[in-house]
Amino acid sequence: MAKRKGNPHENFIVEIMRTADIVQYRIATLLREYELTPPQYNILRILRGAEGNLSVGEVKNRMHFETSDVSRLLDRLVRKGLTNRTICPDNRRKMDVCISKIGLKVLEKLDVELAQRLNGFYADLISENEVERTVELLERINASEPEPIKTNS
Repeated sequence: MAKRKGNPHENFIVEIMRTADIVQYRIATLLREYELTPPQYNILRILRGAEGNLSVGEVKNRMHFETSDVSRLLDRLVRKGLTNRTICPDNRRKMDVCISKIGLKVLEKLDVELAQRLNGFYADLISENEVERTVELLERINASEPEPIKTNS
């Protein structure tokens, strides 16, 4: 591999951005096979990890990126049978959501397929030690932010 010219820190950031684009493309391609978008997948993962029901506001707060249309995304997931929506017993103006059994099954399949595709993406290129070291470096970078940054992806 040829030595890069320019500022190594800039090169580092550019390579992170390129890699993120590749990974996001691969994930989005798989999600399309399940007729899901990345934000819908994010919501399903949030609901799977929740202890019981969540309000729409709680879902929005836990998302990795800013979106103003969480209700619309949830409506689509309800229509697909992947989530359930109920009126909150404590506040009848509030809706609670949870993942459905069908949604859990879809995520189980996606977990396996994503692991296979993403591990296969770099398994022959990067050793286990290099993966662990890269994760440590990225965690240090991420920890330098006082609170999570939400993107408009």
